This record gives sequence, structure tokens and C-alpha cells, in this order.
Amino acid sequence: MSDSAIIIAELTVSVDEAPRRAATAAAWLLDQLIIQPNDQPDPLWRPSRYVPGSDAAAAVRDVRHNTGPIGDGIDVLDQRQIHDPGGNYTSPACPNCTTPLDEDAHITLIKTWLDRTEPLVTCENCATATLLGDWRGPWAIHIANLAVRFNNWPLLSETFIHDLGDRLGPRCRLIHKRI
Repeated sequence: MSDSAIIIAELTVSVDEAPRRAATAAAWLLDQLIIQPNDQPDPLWRPSRYVPGSDAAAAVRDVRHNTGPIGDGIDVLDQRQIHDPGGNYTSPACPNCTTPLDEDAHITLIKTWLDRTEPLVTCENCATATLLGDWRGPWAIHIANLAVRFNNWPLLSETFIHDLGDRLGPRCRLIHKRI
């Protein structure tokens, strides 16, 4: 079985603002008992700063299908980086007409986004122009200065994703990663 991650990345938070928002999100997750500090970090087995807390199940969509621990570590990330779906990658779709973006064009645009600002993309089908991060798909790639990564967790509930997103910022994107 491969490892996986669920990443909630916020696309608009600046490099300067990311550490403060990350601290706010971590404090909320700790207060909700969703996470707790990792008292026994191990660089190979459990390197994350946080592990599931006593109420981690409150963040999960359906605990009935979860027979083991909720997940592994949780990382609150406040550095600019690419958040990708690993082996799950598919090109995102236009938010207006759902036409997929050409994969080669998408990868080129991601490189541009990493080096500079988020590019505006015009759909070849409907001519709608939107920021690349607004092209949707759970297997897309996003660049963000702020994210929370849940390693080997089951699906998160929509309510939890919304509540965490409120603490991160207005343009959160969900990425499902398979390693």
C-alpha cells in the first residue's frame, strides 16, 4: 500500500503572512484536539511535528470505515512550495466549462507560477480567463506559501475542511496526493 496525503493549500497568503496564519491554524487544530505535538519524532517513521490528537476522528468524513489509527503526522507548512498530487496527477479543468487544460501547458504554467506570480489562463474552449489556481481538480498542482498536510489520513469532512480553510485564508484548494 502506498502512502498518501490530503493537503489544504491557501493560494493568496503572502510569504510574510504565512508564519502567522500557520501558527493560528496550528493553535486551532491543537485546541480542537485534532492534533497534538509529536513527542517522539522519528525522521523515517513519523517526522511530522504533529500527530493525530484525541479528537482527530472529528475531522474525518466517515469514521465507520476507519479501523486503525486516524493517520500519521500532520505538517503545518509556511514556506513557498509546490503542492502536487504525486502519482494521481491530472490536468485541472476550466472553472467555467470544465474543459481540461493541456497537460504540457499546465506544467509550463506551474513553472512560471513558482518563479513569479500566479498566471492568468484563458480557456481555449470558452475563452474564460481565470487565475491558474481557480482551474479545479483534486489531482491538480498548486503553489502556496501556506498549507496543512494530513499524512495517510482518511477523507476529511467538508465541515472540517471549511473550518480549517476559514483559518488559512479565502482561496484554499484541496489536493489528494499519492506517494
